[in-house]
Formats: sequence, structure tokens, C-alpha cells
Amino acid sequence: MKRFETYVQSLVEKGTIPGISILVGKGADILLKTHMGYKAVFPEKELPEENTIYDLASLTKPLVTAFLTLYLLDKEKNFFLDTPVKKIFPGWPSDIRVVHLLTHTAGLPAYYPFFLYGNDYFTQLKSIPLKSRPGRRVIYSCPGYILLYYIIEKVSGTPFKTFAREVVFDPLGLKDTFLSVPGPVTHRVAPTEKGNAQEKRVSGKTHKEASGRFNWREGVIRGEPHDCNSWYMGGTAGNAGLFSTTGDIYRMSREFFPASASILTPESLRYAWTNFTPFKESHRTAGFKRNSSFLTSGGRALSRGAVGHNGFTGTSLWLDPVGDHTFILLTNYVHPVFRPINIDRIRRKLHRLLVNIFI
Repeated sequence: MKRFETYVQSLVEKGTIPGISILVGKGADILLKTHMGYKAVFPEKELPEENTIYDLASLTKPLVTAFLTLYLLDKEKNFFLDTPVKKIFPGWPSDIRVVHLLTHTAGLPAYYPFFLYGNDYFTQLKSIPLKSRPGRRVIYSCPGYILLYYIIEKVSGTPFKTFAREVVFDPLGLKDTFLSVPGPVTHRVAPTEKGNAQEKRVSGKTHKEASGRFNWREGVIRGEPHDCNSWYMGGTAGNAGLFSTTGDIYRMSREFFPASASILTPESLRYAWTNFTPFKESHRTAGFKRNSSFLTSGGRALSRGAVGHNGFTGTSLWLDPVGDHTFILLTNYVHPVFRPINIDRIRRKLHRLLVNIFI
């Protein structure tokens, strides 16, 4: 554990991350729950609370959007993995199916700044050119999960945020999990970027005129989704927008393990663990990425059946069915400004160090 703590301390001292919240569990037992560093460093330093709330960014995809999709597979008689989008939305211009969206094989681009052109993302989605034919290759896509947002609302007949609360948050008793952060708990949220400078840069490369006239946020973002597509849709667009703590994420994570699941049936639950993309790269399940082996210096590793996901703000979650382990790392490395560091390399090292301790 000393090696792990020393590495985290070095990241904090160098300003690579403000701080980090960590939880490691095995079955129903929490083996480690701790916080290191700071919750905020600008405009002043703030220490984390026991249950600091983080912007989970793309962890929204597996924990909410994919989960609700699997739930609808259980409940709706005419809704299946291979259901074409055009069956749900007549006139849809391509042959995308639900499974393609869940596994990032729809051919949709990685990113599109819908918010620059208003909040009718659905109409814009229909006109986006595909990068490849559906089912041919993995292109990690936020627009794909935004389309799932609309599918969930259409099939369930319920607003996305309401459906998430009724199906997941309330039944699991999650007190610190939100798709719209209430004002009274905003002080417990770890802030992210000062403005959306990075998203402004990215969107400006291909949408220069619209980006240039857009009224971008300028202050430190806190309690609002860092992701602009989610923020300007009212909190979430299915690709991001979830806020939570290590403890609540652990409770949600247990719903993916068959022995502790209480919401999904075994049939739909197995889709979260099944590799639907047997390509050379980027193996994907319904909501997660399959492990390519987090080896450690001691030779220990997550199993090949482990699944996980990262979030742009610095968050990470990995689940291992063999040892019944859960590894949660939450940080806000984009605070107070985005820096082009290799956060994936840092997360991999943190996970390897924890795996070497607890597996």
C-alpha cells in the first residue's frame, strides 16, 4: 500500500491531479475506502469529505444508459438487442441496431457538439454521416449513447432522468447520486474545469463559426456536468451527466454481479459481460470495455473477463467476475484547467498497483 500512496502523493504534489477517492471491494465487503489530496485547489484548497461527489462523465454510459437499456430488454416484449433504430423511429436513415449503440459499433463519430446548434439533438443525429457501416468496427461514440437516451425515453414512455431514478437510484437507496445536482449539496462536489476551454478547442477545429459565437461557460464548473452536450440538455444526454460517490458507485456496481443483482434478470445481465466485438482491438460488451489484462509487477492481473470504463474527468471503474472485485478511482484531473497529460497511463498504473495489493 505504501507504493500506491507514494505514487498518489507524487501526482498531487506535481499538480497532475488535485486528489483522488478510492474504493476497492470484494463481494459485499469494502476492502479499502480512502481519499488523498484535495477536492479542489482553485480558487482555494478544499479537503475531501467522507462522501465527496464527483462528475463521473462517461461512467454514465454503463451505470445508467446501458443499464436502463438492459432493463428495457427485460420488460418490453418487442425490444431486443437487434432491434433496428428505424423500428423505434420510423424513417431513421441507417441500419443501426440497439446492440451497435451499446457496443460502439454503430459507425457514429466519437464526438459531435450538438449543443452549438440548439437542444434538438435528435434531428441532428439523423443527419450525421457514419464513419463506417454498422457492426464493422469499434468507434467509441458519445453520439451513440445520446441516441440511446432518446430510445430509452421512447420505449419507456418516461423522461430519462425520471426513469433512472425510478429504476436505479431509488430502489438501491442511493442518496448521493444525481443527474441534476441539488443546490444544497453542490459544496460537496469536486469541481472540474474553469470554463470549457478544452471542449471549445475541440469543437472549434471542425465547427469554428458556431463555436466562435457560442456563449461558453467561464467560471469554475461545479455541480454542473463538465460535458457540454449533457449540460445544455438539462443535465444529461445519456453519454455523461452522472454525479456520485465511491460508496454509491459500489452499490450500483454490485448490480452487475449475478450473485448480488436485484434489478436485472440473468439473461440481460450477461450482456454486460459478453464480448460482442471479437475484433483485434477494443473488445466491447453492452456498456463496458473488456479487459486486455492489467498486469502488475507481481504477475497478478484482473481476469480476461473483467470489464471497465473510464470518464473524461478522470474517473475509472473496473469489475472482475472471477474474484468478485470492484475497483473505483475518482479524480477531477481537469480541475482547475485541462492539461494534455496521459491520464489513461496514470489510471492504468493506479489500477495495477491496487490489483497487486488486493488480488
